[in-house]
Amino acid sequence: MAVNAVNGAVQGAAGSGQIQPNSAAELKNEFMTLMLAQVENQDPTDPLDANEYVAQLAQFSQVESLEYIRENQAAQMTMMENAAIVQSASLLGKQAMVPADEFSLGQTPVHGKLYLENSAESVQVQLVNDKGEVAATLDLGSQGQGDVPFAVDPQTLGLPAGDYRLKVTATAGDAQLPVNTFVRAPIEKIHFASASGMMMAEMGNGLGTVSVLNISEVSASAGAEQQES
Repeated sequence: MAVNAVNGAVQGAAGSGQIQPNSAAELKNEFMTLMLAQVENQDPTDPLDANEYVAQLAQFSQVESLEYIRENQAAQMTMMENAAIVQSASLLGKQAMVPADEFSLGQTPVHGKLYLENSAESVQVQLVNDKGEVAATLDLGSQGQGDVPFAVDPQTLGLPAGDYRLKVTATAGDAQLPVNTFVRAPIEKIHFASASGMMMAEMGNGLGTVSVLNISEVSASAGAEQQES
């Protein structure tokens, strides 16, 4: 009799469309409705175990508390995202150095740097075009450990506009040294990537989109640099 009464209560609730079990609070309300239905229709000779209902009600309360915590965390995350976007907006138009070995060359020079973990007796940068041909070579000579700046000037090197790849050779005696390459480009857009939870910067000079965490240095915009010089 009690089972039939509970089934009837469930069917009635589902048919009315008033209870939508989408949250812990709504599930707890539905549970209370079903519990009252069972109490009203229980068999006097076989009363219900109140301890079981209390335990289940405590579980619903825990789930409800966890849901509230999750909602608060989501709200805090949204606030942090908005604050990060506002702060990162100051980067728009600035020149940023990011890890890259490929770039697009137009009519203006493209600057970059190499990072040497050890001193090198000879450092050479080959510019390989989209046909796989070496279009120009920068001979940087002997360099110490650390950053080594370079510039790709299309007019000086006689390079047409297009896509290029950096092929760097650094040697010390007969040993080939590891080299990290960086290219400078303007930051054109900032956005938040929800999937990764990171602020992303859309770069000029064909560098694509990179995480702001990968930016090694930021300088004034190209226009500001020209005015200062």
